[in-house]
Amino acid sequence: EEMLEYFDGFNATDGDTALVLMGVKLMNVPVEPYIRLAGVLPDRDRMIAYEAANITVAPDPDDLLAQPVLESLAVGTPVLANARNTAAVELCRNANAGLYYSSRAEFIEAMRVLMTNTRLRERMGDSGREYVRQHHRWDAVLSRFDRLVTKARGR
Repeated sequence: EEMLEYFDGFNATDGDTALVLMGVKLMNVPVEPYIRLAGVLPDRDRMIAYEAANITVAPDPDDLLAQPVLESLAVGTPVLANARNTAAVELCRNANAGLYYSSRAEFIEAMRVLMTNTRLRERMGDSGREYVRQHHRWDAVLSRFDRLVTKARGR
């Protein structure tokens, strides 16, 4: 609800950006011409949607895995995350591929910056894709797990 309110504020200044919502609809969504409901998408379609987006908004303050953030970064789409989500903020910082907001004014300004600065979005997208490639590929994850198990055995 907070994100919808904040996006409404951004839309009042922009008016040309659509908000596409993916996932299970768990609340009433206002009927606005700039809001589109995609629903639950199969994995492939979800990744295509992330890749087609200019940015991904990650409003959930409690998403410990920040999966939408990682999926967006993997396809080169910058993220605007809720600052109360420490996992999402950490990914944005570490990847240098996203911004975060803690108020309506910050949300609107971050949206404005990201939507009007194509070069910034491209740099963030490249940075996010590279970060995921280096740190979240299956072989990189297995390698870190293997080092952890080896270290634990040595104790």
